[in-house]
Amino acid sequence: SSLPIPSATRVAMLRSLTRIVAPPRVRLLVTSRPVQSWTSTPPAMAIKVGDTLPSVQVHDGSPGNKVDIKELFAGKKGVLFGVPGAFTPTCTSAHVPSYVDKAAELKAKGVEVIATISVNDSFVMSAWGQTFGATDIKFLADAGSQFAQATGLVLDTEQVLGNLGNARLKRFAMYIEDSKVTGVAVVGVDGKVNEDTFADKALEHFSK
Repeated sequence: SSLPIPSATRVAMLRSLTRIVAPPRVRLLVTSRPVQSWTSTPPAMAIKVGDTLPSVQVHDGSPGNKVDIKELFAGKKGVLFGVPGAFTPTCTSAHVPSYVDKAAELKAKGVEVIATISVNDSFVMSAWGQTFGATDIKFLADAGSQFAQATGLVLDTEQVLGNLGNARLKRFAMYIEDSKVTGVAVVGVDGKVNEDTFADKALEHFSK
């Protein structure tokens, strides 16, 4: 028969077994420093009067025809107005038509460049522009949202994401001289409404 194991030996064996089976204790380090996010970056501050346009490339007519926004307005007086989407109701029935109707008057005020921009691909923007006939308006595509992000004008409300599928540009009008912003109106900011971004307001600005 086997010999009995002394009590002290049994205790030592149990302690050894516990060290092997039991998981190591985890020490939690508590810190007051904020957790850093690696998945997103803070949104840019919205562009304002006195700022220079960002040097961002957008598409004019096709992906192969890239235009630098800053260079487009360099040494020129112009209007850049943004819309949430091509072929959308207000943009098609009111916003763009206001500039089509007032283009000649704006040119008479010294405006050399009139352009609209949207987060759409260049083929969609080109097709949309053709529905207005021959105009002096450029239809620029911010396909990758670089301009929207650089200017802090990203529109990503729940309604927009649900209806349009992705973040877009806020509706705005920007008045520019030599690539510098001399006036800007953004719908929803400082009580601005759609009509504050239409061509009549641009005429008022350049008539001062």
